[in-house]
Amino acid sequence: MIINMTQKYDRFDLEEEIMNVWHTVDDIDVLLYRMMDAPDGPLSEDEITNMLIGLREFHKGRCLKLRGVFEIMIKKDGGLV
Repeated sequence: MIINMTQKYDRFDLEEEIMNVWHTVDDIDVLLYRMMDAPDGPLSEDEITNMLIGLREFHKGRCLKLRGVFEIMIKKDGGLV
């Protein structure tokens, strides 16, 4: 979903973006699997750092997208009814 000021969002779009933010939990689970249980052995410190940096950026992007949809809904509709 591309956020632009001409698009109209509803509460279902907002709910979808809220749920997308929760994908970060799934990403952390993948990182933990790679660190603890992956058959190819534990990750190096550099690999862990790179995964954490990537995870941080994805989470930031998800939050920015959520905020963008929320702000557009407020500006367009004057509320979230």
